[in-house]
Amino acid sequence: MILYTMMPEELVFPINENDFGKQRYVELNGVSMLVNELSPQCCEIVRIVSTDPQHYLDAQYSPGQRLMVSFS
Repeated sequence: MILYTMMPEELVFPINENDFGKQRYVELNGVSMLVNELSPQCCEIVRIVSTDPQHYLDAQYSPGQRLMVSFS
């Protein structure tokens, strides 16, 4: 089987189920993104999931950036 995708290998074939379980989709200031929960108040952006090109140009939403959010 051949899988053609633009997603990173780590997302398609997660190494550890615990690492994959910490990821969730959130929307912050109108920007949908996949984040990795580091603590109950802090997360790291994995990728942006948006149709607006301006969201990809905004440096505060680039992958690897850490955000302070409240998961409820």
